[in-house]
Amino acid sequence: MIHSSNKLTLLQRKIANALLFNAYHALQEKEEHTIHISTLCDIIGYDSHDHKSIKCALVNLLSTVLEWNLVDGERLDSVGTWNASSIIADASIHGAICTYSYSKRRRQVLYRPNMYGRLDMSVQAKFKSSYGLALYENCNRFQDIGQTPWFDLLKFRKLMGVADNQYKIFRDFKTRVLDKAIEEVNQYAAFIISPQLQKQNRRVTSIQFVIKKPEVVTMTEAVTSVAEPLSKRLTSQFGFSLKQAQDALLKYDEAYILEKINVVQNAASFKNGRVKNVARYLLSALRDDYQPAKASQEVREKITVSNISNKKKAIKDKVTLVTEFKRYQDKTLFSLFNALPKRSQGSILKKFEKVLTGMYQHVYVRSGLENLLVQEQLCQYLRQTQHAVTEKLLSYEAWVARFSEG
Repeated sequence: MIHSSNKLTLLQRKIANALLFNAYHALQEKEEHTIHISTLCDIIGYDSHDHKSIKCALVNLLSTVLEWNLVDGERLDSVGTWNASSIIADASIHGAICTYSYSKRRRQVLYRPNMYGRLDMSVQAKFKSSYGLALYENCNRFQDIGQTPWFDLLKFRKLMGVADNQYKIFRDFKTRVLDKAIEEVNQYAAFIISPQLQKQNRRVTSIQFVIKKPEVVTMTEAVTSVAEPLSKRLTSQFGFSLKQAQDALLKYDEAYILEKINVVQNAASFKNGRVKNVARYLLSALRDDYQPAKASQEVREKITVSNISNKKKAIKDKVTLVTEFKRYQDKTLFSLFNALPKRSQGSILKKFEKVLTGMYQHVYVRSGLENLLVQEQLCQYLRQTQHAVTEKLLSYEAWVARFSEG
């Protein structure tokens, strides 16, 4: 339930995800699920023997109401539908075994929902703050698209679990929540995010995250080779240090930097020579998204609303296609694997078992290939190693063409 509103602590959020990870394969068949406390601790990266905190977190999960579909509600439910539920319906710990269950409504929504994100439990275990983990959850689903939708700031605060009376001033919210969360995501996740702000009358109204996957070359090499002319312009014309220029080129798109250079150069204070520190002025323009002073605010707002609406629709449509294509690939790959001779299946599985680690190995030993999460790992392994099998799959372009035809 990634796009959800809640006030979960880091431990509670990790446990909620781990319990779903543990129960997912039998979510529809079983009303109750069990997990050993030590297994739960391994999944969430909890290295303390103080299980009292685990019990307290479970109690809080019982009493925490989750409001969901904040982002994709118009796609998943009829207009005006509101969804809320406790995270788990009940829980008990007997000795070292935790038994828990979900409400019927939660089970239906959690099991193969139309729109979802898959989280890496080993990555989740590394996070040190609930804000960082919440941001990772909300960006993870969009990493193949390269950007999130625009989040209304009030809605984004709810997604991050920030109380209404906390950090009301955006500067405080940015310092205490946003900057630290971005730092953690960029440290632990398999992608890099950078924020973009939308403003009205100099007030931040919405936020979007650009998502990039690390290049094979180092980031400094990439900046030097791709953006050398702009880097020189920043240092020679605007007084940036080399590090400031490189940091700016890493953080902002070249088009965005050029736009803010134009804003600075057309500002009355710059033209009149009243700007004493040009580098600081341009850095402020980049950070705070300065807009052209003479542009019509009304026209800008109309264009912005139209662009955001079109971009949201495009992103959602592409999310749907990417999700469906992934399902097609996994379903077809698993069918092709099952059609192989038993000897070939056994040979592949022996090698597959050697690469399984951590929680996936634990689940495989317990449930084998009946577990959907293990099936997903097998399909990923087949993509990487069994080219004779994967070449039978349609390309994304061919699949989209067939998908569009009906």
